[in-house]
Amino acid sequence: MEINNWKRKKTTFTTGKWNTANGSFSLYSNTTGDRNTASGLEALSSNTTGSNNTAIGNFSNVGSNNLTNATAIGHNAQVSASNKI
Repeated sequence: MEINNWKRKKTTFTTGKWNTANGSFSLYSNTTGDRNTASGLEALSSNTTGSNNTAIGNFSNVGSNNLTNATAIGHNAQVSASNKI
């Protein structure tokens, strides 16, 4: 049994500051977003430039890549506007 079969490779690097990521591929696409917190498998994985976002739960995410002050809590939770939970 293969334990880790992930084939993804990170091809971009972030200049974002003060981000926290816990979980495989969390904050994966972040490039310039600052002060984001992601916890869970692929949490906030689509965020690229958004800042001050929080995602807690596997696959929790923002609906577009440039939201600010958005919070998604729970498995597969999605938030689609800035300043929303």
